[in-house]
Amino acid sequence: MLTGPAITTRFCGPTDHRPARVIATHKRDSQQTIRATVEWNHAADAEANHRTAALACLARCAFSQPMALVARAHDHDCYVWVAVGVWQTEPATLALAACSELIAALSGGGSAESLALPLALARQATGAAPIHPTVAGWASGLNGHGPVLLDCLSQPIEGLTFAGHLSPSGALAAAQAAGWPLTAAMAHTAGRLQGEPDPAAVAQALAARGGCPAVISTLRGAA
Repeated sequence: MLTGPAITTRFCGPTDHRPARVIATHKRDSQQTIRATVEWNHAADAEANHRTAALACLARCAFSQPMALVARAHDHDCYVWVAVGVWQTEPATLALAACSELIAALSGGGSAESLALPLALARQATGAAPIHPTVAGWASGLNGHGPVLLDCLSQPIEGLTFAGHLSPSGALAAAQAAGWPLTAAMAHTAGRLQGEPDPAAVAQALAARGGCPAVISTLRGAA
């Protein structure tokens, strides 16, 4: 059985002075309760809003090792999220992601290009290749930021927190243009973007990958 700290999230309706919000709490001990409050994002569903609050609370807990949300329970009043150390779940999560991407690739005809990602994920899961983040999801940003792109363990990918004006499709399309691997579902979402990705966002995503400084400078100049 995987074990780890629990985070509780509760919805609070709007008042005369405050908008609707989600409050996440983790009671560390008898003296300390850690809280995070996130305004309700009407563009996202309840699951995403509560997850965003839980991730914000998890970040404030500042545990000594990276943690990931792996399970959610609920009752009438709240959601309860379970976090465990990333090292406990990484191989299994990558293996499951490889299976999911293989099914998606085969359903689309199984081209060599579509099989590259499931093969890469399988190699990472077995330790045959170093682990590199794959964009597998997104979350609503905090404090005026736009979408935050997440890896297979629902962890924010360093450097991929975008500006507030960017839509999830725009953020995903920018990451894709910069060469980040996307799961089939995220690639589909990226494809919904009308027009070309924002040059500044592509430059940011390219910089996060350690791309060519000259290309990054050119993209930023075109923004």
